[in-house]
Amino acid sequence: MTDTQAIKDRLDIVQIIGEYVRLKKAGINWKANCPFHNEKSPSFMVQPEKQFWHCFGCGKGGDIFSFIQEMEGLDFPEALKILANRAGVKLDSYASEVNKSQKNRIIEINTKAAYFFQHFLSEMPVAQGARDYLQRRQLKSETMSDWQVGFIPDQWDLLTKYLLQKGNSIDDLIASGLTIKKDGGGFYDRFRGRIMFPIWDAHGNAVGFTGRVLVETEKSGGKYVNTPQTLVFDKSRILYGLNKAKTEIKAKDLAVLVEGQMDVIACHQAGMKNVVASSGTALTLEQIKLLKRYSNNIAIAFDADTAGQNAAKRGIDMALEQGMSIKIIQIPAGAGKDADECIKKDLPIWFKAVETAKEVMDWYFASAFNGIDKNDPKQKQKVAETLLAEIGRLPYAVEKDHWLKRLAEELNVEREVLVAELGRVAAQAKKYTDNKPDKAPDGLVKKENWDAPGKIPVLAENFFALLLKFPQLFSQYADGLKSEFFHKTRFAGLYESLKTHYNTSNLDINAIRDSLSKEDQDSVDILVLKTDKDYSAFGAPEAKKELDFLFNKIKEEWQKNRREQLYAQLKGSEKNNDLEAVQKILKEIVELDK
Repeated sequence: MTDTQAIKDRLDIVQIIGEYVRLKKAGINWKANCPFHNEKSPSFMVQPEKQFWHCFGCGKGGDIFSFIQEMEGLDFPEALKILANRAGVKLDSYASEVNKSQKNRIIEINTKAAYFFQHFLSEMPVAQGARDYLQRRQLKSETMSDWQVGFIPDQWDLLTKYLLQKGNSIDDLIASGLTIKKDGGGFYDRFRGRIMFPIWDAHGNAVGFTGRVLVETEKSGGKYVNTPQTLVFDKSRILYGLNKAKTEIKAKDLAVLVEGQMDVIACHQAGMKNVVASSGTALTLEQIKLLKRYSNNIAIAFDADTAGQNAAKRGIDMALEQGMSIKIIQIPAGAGKDADECIKKDLPIWFKAVETAKEVMDWYFASAFNGIDKNDPKQKQKVAETLLAEIGRLPYAVEKDHWLKRLAEELNVEREVLVAELGRVAAQAKKYTDNKPDKAPDGLVKKENWDAPGKIPVLAENFFALLLKFPQLFSQYADGLKSEFFHKTRFAGLYESLKTHYNTSNLDINAIRDSLSKEDQDSVDILVLKTDKDYSAFGAPEAKKELDFLFNKIKEEWQKNRREQLYAQLKGSEKNNDLEAVQKILKEIVELDK
């Protein structure tokens, strides 16, 4: 048995994909909105029996390895390693390939470094100052162990020497961001004299670090230093603590977003385990998509100063556009500037602040109307423009209408006036929005995926999907179908197999599938998913009616395409005075029109 098959046998594809998208049962299969493109109705299907997934909107599909590759932006060895660790499978067949991946080598280096930092903090006398500092920050020893908090003394190349002794190459150490090459030759550690916080991705891989200086000096280089962007670390795509919080986020259907790593650790230590941090950056689209895998609800806490609010607002706007429900956590005055301080001063106040977080539109309204004279038309116009910009971001019509009515009442104007103004504000904003690439159609087959002209590939997909559900009906179309109908489509092999098995009086779908190439088998799996998606309620009479329509449309479309080809050939033959070819083409045209 291969490594990949052993992994598939131990993992449930529905469970793996269900950690990223919200799957709903659809017969023996599962469906969801596709995570790879925007769509209004579910076209993403998972077929557990075949360990297969496919989206009928964007055309993507495959097994659990290809899903993880697509979802995480990984190559095959990296996806393989993640799933092998998950399945508890020791890699043999692909071990060398996995080891060749520099991304995997960097993750291993980060894992060793995290152990080194943690061991140094807990065991070495020189780390006593760091231990005292963390004790003052009220971190328990089990918490520090769980989060692998560590320390590295202020020495030039202590970590680099350690990692080189462990057999790692200097090139990989530089690529990891842990080691810096000197301009004049030699190497030194990026992190020195700092308390270290490992950063993990959603799967628990160590991808980077944040180092907090213990004793600030002129040469400290900043209070906080982060791993630079590497092959495995992109700050905009990481949420600190997500690997530990994702299960609780899903269970509570709420993600609590704070700013710093100490805020996250303090919350988890206090028993609130659905907390993550954007680590000082404004919430990005990639981070929003990460959170959407586990919940559509976010409660956000940020510094009360203007800069903190402006930074948070950029992320909130994007989250609203993605259809997420946002609440704002407001820590009472004097209770602390952030979650960590609030927890230390009065733990119940923090829990109450999260529990009573204000709906973001309510928060926007309160902020916009603060200190406003509602009798001043200019101030009313300013408020309207501010809030209409936020209302316009809401993707759902009913929710949008609710806030339009609320704004009309607050400003004492007609709702229709605001609707007209909303159009003007939206048009003005559009001028400053980059043109987005065309979205993939919600059709079943993307045009670039087939070479046959016209509508035949789409019609054929529906036709064969129904035939796989009702193979007994094939006999009613066998004489009228031609292999030419499906030339240059992905269904040519399936048609030939159906015809062969029909002639031998054996229309067993599994036998038909087994007779096909791997590529054609994938097409069959896609068709089976499509059948469950679009034709699950069909009985034989409805199927017969639909097949009649599709058969006639396929035939008409093929005749039209063939006729165009023949007339083009006729024109060329007449130009070349090839009378024999002319006669032959004319005869085929006449036969075609019968």
